Amino acid sequence: MTEIKNTEDLFKKLDIDQKTLSNEQKKFIADNGYLIIPPSKFIKENLSLLQNITSDLIIKEGDKGGWEGKEQYYKKGKYFETNADRLGNLIEKDIIFGKLILIPEILAAAYEVIQTDIKVGGLNFRNPHKGHGEQAIHIDGRPRKNLSDSFAGVVVYIYLDESKIENGATRVIPGTHKKLGWPDYHINTNVRHKDEVRTSLPAGSAVVLNLNTWHAGAKNISGEARKTIFVQIKRREEGQLLNNKKFLSKKTKEKLNEEQKYLLGIRDTDPTQTEDSVSVGATYTEEFGKSRGDIT
Repeated sequence: MTEIKNTEDLFKKLDIDQKTLSNEQKKFIADNGYLIIPPSKFIKENLSLLQNITSDLIIKEGDKGGWEGKEQYYKKGKYFETNADRLGNLIEKDIIFGKLILIPEILAAAYEVIQTDIKVGGLNFRNPHKGHGEQAIHIDGRPRKNLSDSFAGVVVYIYLDESKIENGATRVIPGTHKKLGWPDYHINTNVRHKDEVRTSLPAGSAVVLNLNTWHAGAKNISGEARKTIFVQIKRREEGQLLNNKKFLSKKTKEKLNEEQKYLLGIRDTDPTQTEDSVSVGATYTEEFGKSRGDIT
């Protein structure tokens, strides 16, 4: 078996090439900082199963859901979002989630943004409750200081339920990935933006969002479920939201194929991350003297 040395090797194995995305799609994500991906064949065939598995996990894990890598905060009673269902380390919970990181259109869109070797930084889940889910406008990546700085990666929203205005479809401000620094430098992040669009989409759809694109969760007015899986894909040298080498068990690792192992950065030849979790939240708090609240 030939070792996957880089993302070019990975794409060859997965039959991802320049034609996986159209020229129109490539231009759209470059101009707007996000791209909508229609439901893939795998998601269409497994949508009900994914819905059922996440629903069962919500019941099983309760308020401890999503705290892998952040246990020190949980023990201190610091809950980052009490009015939403959260889950983390999804591949450890069920191997089916590992299929989500191999969807060709998603990987191709991520590479359009990153333009170098990639890896999966995290696989999480969120479902805001009725009357909750509103967030300040924010970015999920490190802020760029110069226009020549590279983008750190993307976050992929995979909607297990229909995403609509009533249940809090995400607010995205197109083109803002080109701006430098935090959104706080430019706007009042607690006020709706005049240029924002809402990601109202059918269940099974995905949104690939540049980590530097301004966005925010919206309030779930209806109380209808908006179960969303988040896949973070980053430059290979960037830290992971969850240290996959540590938090994926040997039993789970043995079930994964070579493509998945490469993307998750869990091979013996992959560098070992010392931290349990790496995110931009601490950097934001250090600069502004306040927490980003429920934003991770």
